[in-house]
Amino acid sequence: MKTIEFENRFGLRYLSKLAFQDVAIEKQVKDKCEKTLKRKDYQTENRWHTSLFQREIEREVEIPFEIKEVHPLIGYGVFAIKKIPFLTFLGEYTGLIRKRNRRIDKSNDYVFGYSIGPKDTKWVIDASEQGNFTRFINHSDEPNLTSTWIVLDGLSHIIFFANRLILPGEQLTYDYGPYYWRKRAAPLDL
Repeated sequence: MKTIEFENRFGLRYLSKLAFQDVAIEKQVKDKCEKTLKRKDYQTENRWHTSLFQREIEREVEIPFEIKEVHPLIGYGVFAIKKIPFLTFLGEYTGLIRKRNRRIDKSNDYVFGYSIGPKDTKWVIDASEQGNFTRFINHSDEPNLTSTWIVLDGLSHIIFFANRLILPGEQLTYDYGPYYWRKRAAPLDL
């Protein structure tokens, strides 16, 4: 889906990369990423993910998918058009990186905790007004995607990859985790 088509269809600004609320947050994030990668165990995990997905992240690989309505209460979902092999990079969750605001964030369905290493931070990625197709990936208790962090060019990126073979017509899903559902209604089981 082209940028203009995405923006016109969904009324959102398309972002292929992360955006920052201000330069101070970007500097804090880069400092935190640098500090995190000084730990050997995080270096090893990051090297492994980087070796698998760096080229795809840098080149913004085209993934065979379509966005369509799933259900009036759920909204849109992302569906595979072709087979997607195991360990295929699907995309990065993009949006505005800003400071977490628990009061506001609990009603925002498009907020993703911004992780640097295995720990959450005081920041979130807010895709409510700007982002890409990953904001439409729905929850499943048995997901076909896994999300993880990767530090590349001094910034942490939250990426998705296939955790099994995905067949044409299958909806792309990942597990939002237990914290997401604390203040929200349980997910619909369609």
